[in-house]
Amino acid sequence: MNYKKIVSSLLILFSFIEINASKPAILTDSIRSNKKKIATSISLTTAAVSSQVVLYSFWYKPYNSGKFHFINDWNEWRNMDKLGHAYSAYHLSSSTYDLLRWSGYSSHKSLIFASSTSFLYQGCIEIMDGYSDGWGFSASDILFNLLGSGIFILQNKLDKSVVAPKFSYFPSAYAKLRPEALGNSNVSRVLKDYNAQTYWLGIRPNALIPSFKAKWFLFSIGFSINEHLVGDQFSTTHHGESYNSYSQLLFSLDIDARSIPIRNKFVKKLLVPLNYIKIPFPTLAFEKGKVRFYPLYF
Repeated sequence: MNYKKIVSSLLILFSFIEINASKPAILTDSIRSNKKKIATSISLTTAAVSSQVVLYSFWYKPYNSGKFHFINDWNEWRNMDKLGHAYSAYHLSSSTYDLLRWSGYSSHKSLIFASSTSFLYQGCIEIMDGYSDGWGFSASDILFNLLGSGIFILQNKLDKSVVAPKFSYFPSAYAKLRPEALGNSNVSRVLKDYNAQTYWLGIRPNALIPSFKAKWFLFSIGFSINEHLVGDQFSTTHHGESYNSYSQLLFSLDIDARSIPIRNKFVKKLLVPLNYIKIPFPTLAFEKGKVRFYPLYF
């Protein structure tokens, strides 16, 4: 399943969710709490329904809707799209949880509702895939949706944030070779060009070694691919040139914006995007059986 279908919807949801995500969850006035709960419910419902309608109109409607069917897309794009599913599910669960806590719901109720909302929302997209002639229902997509939400649930239950999924992007030279598949504009390439994307898992040393004082410090492990032009083909020829897909295992550093000790609410708002995006740092990459050093990896 193309990651664009998830990201285009999540961008709409995040625009609602992140408005109040960094505000404190402790409320003292029951009337204000009820108003916030009502506003939150309306906002989430409106965002979810409207984004699904927009997604169907612009993405699924051009394709004929036929009989529900399954598809095995496990070998496509070296599973970069699967990492996209887990990343999206984690942050959708996390952001929805933050908003629910701000509105006055208990931690337990917020966790159940946030994780359920994330799974159902992405499940609806997968069902639309199943009825579309252009795609199909992917069981592996569902598994990675569960993985992303599961990581968030586990960390919440343990009351210990050990990992932080992140994303980074830097334009590749391959999108222009197949713009119909990898994007024909700067925005579409961010969503569709897997050669330009990297998914990271930031590991917080402080959660594993309490004596390590820097709570904001992350050690990051990343995964990316290069020279991949066709979803399920690792080697292909384009205009007489041969392209052999290969993966990259990356090791770098990062910062957890949520743990930076900043009291200024405005500054904390400015740092919200860093909860999702990997900060460029020097990086070691293992690719093609060799080690490569990037002074600054985006």
